[in-house]
Amino acid sequence: MKSFRLLIILLASITALVIAAFVWTLTGDNDAPDTGGDPAGPTMPTHRSFPDLTPSATSLPPMTDLFGSRLEVPTEESGVALQQEPTARPDPARPDYLTAPPAWMQWQRGWGGAALPVSGSDGPARIQRGVATDFARTPQGAALAALDALGRALAAPEGTWQRVVAERYYGGGPALVSRFARSRERTADAARYVVVPDGVRVRPGYRDDLAVVEIASRAEGGYAIATWPMAWISGDWRVRVPDDIETLWGPAASVPTLTGFGSWKNQP
Repeated sequence: MKSFRLLIILLASITALVIAAFVWTLTGDNDAPDTGGDPAGPTMPTHRSFPDLTPSATSLPPMTDLFGSRLEVPTEESGVALQQEPTARPDPARPDYLTAPPAWMQWQRGWGGAALPVSGSDGPARIQRGVATDFARTPQGAALAALDALGRALAAPEGTWQRVVAERYYGGGPALVSRFARSRERTADAARYVVVPDGVRVRPGYRDDLAVVEIASRAEGGYAIATWPMAWISGDWRVRVPDDIETLWGPAASVPTLTGFGSWKNQP
């Protein structure tokens, strides 16, 4: 069991959390449309948990991810964007601004059981052809974009995940596509291991053209911390791929507790 959990740490820099089977394949080959809404304007009553995704023709009963975190179940496996209310975004003056979740934070069950993040304040405002776009130019928007890009690159079907890598990542080129392809081929059911992270934060020093997002995932003796630089490029947040793409598959830092991180699980 100890070695099983240690393997999770190695994958923490790829996705919010992917368990041992997928991690082994990553480390073992190093040598070789918007939802509708009121057209007159959105309303967000405090007693509704998730605007525009109540049980109806557009959603199914909720379920959980591999570790028991709630997932909403839209009928579209690519996910459903929520109606956006920018005035509900976290106040930049609040002391926990860089760790605070967006309003109406929600995790949706995507392809193969993958947990895909959406919010009602910071994006994504659009999901088309399996790609989520239009994230807010905020710390929350940057973190959502990071979590989304990771989950979709690992879980989306053939033809779609390549579009995700091309549109939501900046840098890496064909080598990045090949690296993701190699990882995906080793574990066909990797999507179900893409789960809700235990904690999220944006590092101090955030600016509206660069955000360093940290994702905390449970690991042996504490939590593994994956770090993702997000750059504002052509009107949206994209993963800024390092020159050495193998660093995305490398070991993550670790901490004993989630002090300083925010809980980004489903929010009312």
